[in-house]
Amino acid sequence: MSRFVSFIVLIAIIVVIGLLFYKVLVGFFVPVFLATVLVVVFRPLHHWVLQKTGHRDWLAAGLTTLLIVLLLALPLGIVGGSAAIQGLKLLKDNNASVVQLRLETIRKSLGLQMPSYAAKLDQIEKTVDQIADRTVSVLSTERDSGLVAMGANAAAQLNSLRSEVETLLGPKWQTEFDELIDLTNRVGKESEDDFVNVHYEIAIDLKSKYAALKTQLLGGQFRSLAREYANPTTETINSLRNGAIEYLRPRLLSITGATGAYLVKLIFSSIILIVATFFFLYDGPAMIKTVMYLSPLDDAYEQELLLEFDRISRAVVLATVLSAVVQGLTAGLGYYVAGMDLLLLLVMLTTVFAMVPFVGPAAIWVPVCLYLGLYEGRVLAACLLACWGVAVVGTVDNLVKAAVLHGQSQLHPLLALLSVLGGVQTLGPVGIVVGPMVVALLQTLLSILQRELMHFDQAKLILNTENIASPKSEKKRRTKVDTSNTPSDSPAGVSKGQSEPKREEQAVDGNCPAPQKDDKQA
Repeated sequence: MSRFVSFIVLIAIIVVIGLLFYKVLVGFFVPVFLATVLVVVFRPLHHWVLQKTGHRDWLAAGLTTLLIVLLLALPLGIVGGSAAIQGLKLLKDNNASVVQLRLETIRKSLGLQMPSYAAKLDQIEKTVDQIADRTVSVLSTERDSGLVAMGANAAAQLNSLRSEVETLLGPKWQTEFDELIDLTNRVGKESEDDFVNVHYEIAIDLKSKYAALKTQLLGGQFRSLAREYANPTTETINSLRNGAIEYLRPRLLSITGATGAYLVKLIFSSIILIVATFFFLYDGPAMIKTVMYLSPLDDAYEQELLLEFDRISRAVVLATVLSAVVQGLTAGLGYYVAGMDLLLLLVMLTTVFAMVPFVGPAAIWVPVCLYLGLYEGRVLAACLLACWGVAVVGTVDNLVKAAVLHGQSQLHPLLALLSVLGGVQTLGPVGIVVGPMVVALLQTLLSILQRELMHFDQAKLILNTENIASPKSEKKRRTKVDTSNTPSDSPAGVSKGQSEPKREEQAVDGNCPAPQKDDKQA
């Protein structure tokens, strides 16, 4: 009993210390995890350096760490810095007037520019809205001079609009105009002999019929909606700008205030990453042996987890990152042939989006194709770039992943997408790599648990089978014993005289007195 209590206390202490250990080291999880991934990915490089240095562990680990830093930091720094400079130049060159001119060019290319009578349409719509608001506020059966004046104004505006529309498009909507003008002439002029809410019903009818006429004059329901979105009014633009400012202001202030702390944390995490990479390269096998010795898991399961981590690291880092880089470079070749500026910025954006499942590099090259075709008017270049994106950029990742993974299983696309999005939301940009690896390791742990449960079920089944078979065998054994102890008649063909000596011998051998003969026989 005391040993059991001691074991429970030991488990409780381990749990408490483990929680404290987690609290202390949770801030370093990401750099240590990334260091582990880098060690796995660059292990062939480390073996090569180890051979060249005569198996001097300290020197080989230091040189390999330096090479890893140079291979990763230099390209990212050069490309990222150049892309940032090009992005700032893009923002500087595209002020409000330039953007407005480009939008006008795109609208003309798509045929979404507003007709010449668009201003009259907006003016009449404002007048109709004023009539509806005035009617709701009045709700009277008496004549209202303000409503009468508004109705007369709307009728005059409709007559002017009808004249311009008939000049441009012909007399196609005479009936609609006549109905609207008749309604505007009735606004505010109905007497109390009619029903009580007649003004309100006239206003509602006027508003609905004018909305239908405006939709027809702008080219139908879909085209009118596209035209309104492509030609926002000044009020709409100001409203959107004010809303964006209100949304971004507190976030920008928080980001600005936390910039210094973020930079310090980034530098500190980078140092931890480099130091952890060095020690994992130098003393990694000994660390693994120690962890395996202390772990209560079976050695076979630990080996399976290590192999799965190695496979996942190569699959995620080499397959995902390498395929994204190849897609970015192939897309950059298409951008260069198409004559696009800001190549480094476009290549970097394409590479980043290529790591996101279901989104991919199409999130960049499709808008570039639209820009070439709609704004610059180079339809042939846009079509060729689209064909290049579909045929080459969209398929080259499959070739790269097939060459790296060698037919190994991958995550389901939906699960990969959710793991990437969840990883980015939780851990930031590093989540693109960490998220899928965590999900894949969880799959491995669940498969190990499933096998363990199956072993338990098989052992339980065997035990139940033995328990069922044991009473039957015991009963059969007892039956045999009872049968052997039951007296039976002498076999046929054996005389009495032959059996008597045996019985006497048994009696003598058993230290029992021999049966006495009768006096008559004596």
